[in-house]
Order: sequence, then C-alpha cells, then structure tokens
Amino acid sequence: MRNKRRENLHPKHSKKKKDTAYQKQTKRKKFRTRAAIEPIIGHLKTDFRLAKNYFLGETGPQINALLVATAWNMKKMMELLKQKIIFLFYKIQIMLFSNPVFKYKLNSGFC
Repeated sequence: MRNKRRENLHPKHSKKKKDTAYQKQTKRKKFRTRAAIEPIIGHLKTDFRLAKNYFLGETGPQINALLVATAWNMKKMMELLKQKIIFLFYKIQIMLFSNPVFKYKLNSGFC
C-alpha cells in the first residue's frame, strides 16, 4: 500500500495517455498539496531539529513530530500576538497624543 501512494505522487507517473480528466485533475491536486507541504517540512527539519529523532521506541517519531508541530503552531501564534500588541500600542499612542489635555501638559511641562 505504501508504494502505491508514492507512485501517485512521483513525477514519473504524472502523465499517462489513458488518464481521464478526473484522474488528471486529482493528480494535479495531489502535486499542489505536496508542493505546498514540502517547504514547510524543510523548515521544520532545519528550524525545529526534525531531521534527527531524539526519542527512542516505536512512539519516538510520533512524539518528535507532535512536539515539532506544536512548536510551529506556537511560533505562528506568537507572530500574530506580536502584531496585535504593536497595533494596540499604536492605537494607545494615537489616543494619547490626540487628547487636548495631554497636548497642553506636554507643551507646558509636567511640573
């Protein structure tokens, strides 16, 4: 079963004259999915040390992949949180500097 899955995604088996339009469309979709996933796997291997398995046993690779996926998702969430915090500070700054009382105190001095 494993080899059949690989044959469907392998470039050698991409075009056949006897393929129907539906089969061609299905193969294109699989190639697009693979093309979208491969760069992510490359980043996981380099950035999150997925290239080497540090856990022993049958469940070791599963644990390693789960930890890497968790780290990837947390990294994405931190980037979103960072953008939201920057936006919030920008809004607070606009509110403070547009307030006339604050402008008066800023020009005259706080003391």
